[in-house]
Amino acid sequence: MKVAVIGAGPAGMSCANALLSFGLEPVVIERADHVGGIQRANFHPNLWMLGMPGETGSGITERLASHYFDLAIVTHLQADILAVAGRDTGFRLRLAQAGVERLLDVAALVLATGSQPRSTPALAAMARQSDRVIIGPLSKTIQDGIQGSRVLILGGGDNALDHALYLAERGNRVTVCARGEYSARRQFQAACAGRTEIELRKGCQPDALVAREDVISATWDAREETYDWLLVMYGYQPNTAILERFEPAIRPRLADSGYIHVERDQRTSAPGIYAAGDVTDNIQPSVPTAIAQGLAAAKAVELSLP
Repeated sequence: MKVAVIGAGPAGMSCANALLSFGLEPVVIERADHVGGIQRANFHPNLWMLGMPGETGSGITERLASHYFDLAIVTHLQADILAVAGRDTGFRLRLAQAGVERLLDVAALVLATGSQPRSTPALAAMARQSDRVIIGPLSKTIQDGIQGSRVLILGGGDNALDHALYLAERGNRVTVCARGEYSARRQFQAACAGRTEIELRKGCQPDALVAREDVISATWDAREETYDWLLVMYGYQPNTAILERFEPAIRPRLADSGYIHVERDQRTSAPGIYAAGDVTDNIQPSVPTAIAQGLAAAKAVELSLP
């Protein structure tokens, strides 16, 4: 029986591998031209993958992708889902790929669409206007393109302070502006407080931000400061826009956080539809939890099908 897996990040690849091992026929649909999801661009060591000390998110993803492409799994890259409808025997998906539309009938469906860096419309517009405005932590420029600069980071979580330390070690002066109290781990806060190159400001919200040629202008109480770079570290938001293309009767319920709510076995509120990875309301989004949830979703699918 065919099972559609939407998304080819760690959760989607893990789910497809498990479905195949359970004797089912996974069909993976990915809108990008590659597998791996946002982890593909993660140059930071992955703290949560036991047995791979120092391995980066991108390195782990390369391992997963290499194994994945050795498997007999049908994968549609650069494919867009136009509509999803319920049927007596499962679901019908309407896909567009390379300008060609096709229908795909499946017995079950697994959502593994992941997440993306959170922003605001105004900040997203600034990032489109200026290469010196970077949304989220997964950037090649952050990795090796910012040195000897003044950097303003918006955000107060782990990513904000972790990147402040990373940039301080590379000769930059960093101001971290948190709207309220800092939510980052205590060790990050203590480490930043101990670095003279890092200034922590809580209860801090710029009145205005303007991207000029090679300068970012920030204004607080009519006082203007200029920076070479602006990094927006507001965390992540789930990729749930695809649910707008589902028939209303089969749209999974979202948690108050906006993530897809799942039961212990990755079932959503819509029968026959499962979700895994960072698009769900799991307690610790990471590569290991995504892989585990992908496996759990595949097992639940196997148990539910005749």
